[in-house]
Amino acid sequence: MSSKTRVGLMGGSFDPIHLGHIAIAGEARDALQLSHVLFLPSGRPPHKAHLGASPAQRLEMTRLAVEPLPWAQASDVEVCRQGTIYTVDTLQILSSQHPEAAFYYIIGADTLLDLPNWRNTQKVCTLCRFICLHRPGVADEAIGTALEDLRSRYGAQVHLVPASGPDISSTEIRRRVARGQSTEGLLPGAVRAYIDRENLYRL
Repeated sequence: MSSKTRVGLMGGSFDPIHLGHIAIAGEARDALQLSHVLFLPSGRPPHKAHLGASPAQRLEMTRLAVEPLPWAQASDVEVCRQGTIYTVDTLQILSSQHPEAAFYYIIGADTLLDLPNWRNTQKVCTLCRFICLHRPGVADEAIGTALEDLRSRYGAQVHLVPASGPDISSTEIRRRVARGQSTEGLLPGAVRAYIDRENLYRL
């Protein structure tokens, strides 16, 4: 696996994608010397019943956000699929499409704690490694316990990376847009322009 091209995977609803997502992906890329990072806007995630923007709109915002970044790409692998989308299915599709790649799934510490609840965690851990970045509110002790459990139960390979990027919330951005407030320093300019043009997140 070490001879394969290291490719980062950054999943999320990206409703909308913001500068915090970009910063986290950049830190993970630098820490593990990833060739590039694929951003995977979710189609219909199992844990979110309703999203403010459509899958096509979230994909387009993701494309606009990563367009200036030579190391990043937006993927429609989840957006273009019907039904509930599970990470294990996405990883199997990407592995068959890119047998030359070693995938590193970028997650926050809160997601690390939730990994045992994913569909077919055992299979997921054979298809990718994880890059875990610390998140506010998650204790080091909880992270350590989760890591030990994941490694012993599933053979998970997890690389811990200290995060220094901005703590930005998509929920707060949607509130700001709804109130007509500035999102300076939170969103790429092209994404805010798209939101305004499409009249997204308005009350």
